[in-house]
Amino acid sequence: MANLAHRLAPPRRHPDRDTDAEPMSCAVIRSKGGVPGVKYSLLLASPLALLAGVVSIPVLLANGDPPPFVACAPDAASIETILATIRSLESGDNYQATNPGASASGAYQFIDSTWANYGGYAQALLAPPEVQDAKASETVGAILDRHHDVTAVPVVWYIGHLPALSSTEWDTVPAPEAGNRLTPRQYQQRWMDKYTELGGAASPTSEPPESGPSSCFGGEPGEVLAGDWALPGPRSMIDATVTQLDDPHHDYPAWDWIIPTGTPIYAVRAGTVVTVSAWPYNWWEQGCTTRGVNGCAPCGIGLTIVDDLGNRWTYCHGSNLHVTRGSHVEAGTLILTSGNTGRSGTPHLHLEIRTPDGIQHCPQQLIASLYRDGVGLDPPSLATTGCSF
Repeated sequence: MANLAHRLAPPRRHPDRDTDAEPMSCAVIRSKGGVPGVKYSLLLASPLALLAGVVSIPVLLANGDPPPFVACAPDAASIETILATIRSLESGDNYQATNPGASASGAYQFIDSTWANYGGYAQALLAPPEVQDAKASETVGAILDRHHDVTAVPVVWYIGHLPALSSTEWDTVPAPEAGNRLTPRQYQQRWMDKYTELGGAASPTSEPPESGPSSCFGGEPGEVLAGDWALPGPRSMIDATVTQLDDPHHDYPAWDWIIPTGTPIYAVRAGTVVTVSAWPYNWWEQGCTTRGVNGCAPCGIGLTIVDDLGNRWTYCHGSNLHVTRGSHVEAGTLILTSGNTGRSGTPHLHLEIRTPDGIQHCPQQLIASLYRDGVGLDPPSLATTGCSF
């Protein structure tokens, strides 16, 4: 990967195909609480200007991979879970671990020069667990203070810094003679899988990192309407795409809203986040054929919210998450940044509504009513046919 490249997606008729109602085969991010996040805002360019290139020019890295995944959420990363992740991958939680090929030792595999006689101990493995934990906590804190993003931790831990987005370092195995077998991108994905498995929450990004992954939108709420309903995105974006309000979905009741990557997506209805999908790749670019093979997840980056009446609201194909599984969100909460991940042919939002009986209903009438009249419609009253082909 030498440079960013604009690559045309393979010709496809539909924005998505066979997107599952529930995000599955994914890393699950669970909220652990922690240091309060820092809000920020980002000014969108004109929706019409952004829409000009949305269908034909999805931005990918030169090798077809997206930039490293950035997950955002209201809760900050749990230092304890970060430390547990590092220990698990670096030493199997062994505070006496050694590395025959280097001076790295201890649970966190600090090399002697980085350990720097911390606490008066010449090497990490000579220090008791609480001292090793303290050194690791200071190091992790410094990384988060600089980059404001938990996904930077594994990369900096692995190679000592966060490469520029266009750097070939992301896909080059560092010091293979020392026994390394993974590229920074691969190690980051493996680390994040373990982190989410251990219950880690994604951290908010208060500003773009100095290099590396792109940042997320801040937490400013969307337009909330009477009866605790909200528009799924900025009104200005709906203005620019108003002809899509009645567009049918392929195959089954749902709505595909073709919008530029980076559009903030809001919860239409309050509820609890029950499922989170965090697969940050495009199905077609990865050569996916079956869900679960090589981690392929049709929803890409997305989530499902269950409201107080048991209706399930699924949002798919984002580029960044802003909520964690198990958290309660109000209508208008920023939950996702739109993108082109999963089984998607062009950047868009896939919105689906299922009532408690498992029946899928057409979202188009609801979104049109919210936009034009500011009136919400109960999901069971929505049509189940006539919005697909």
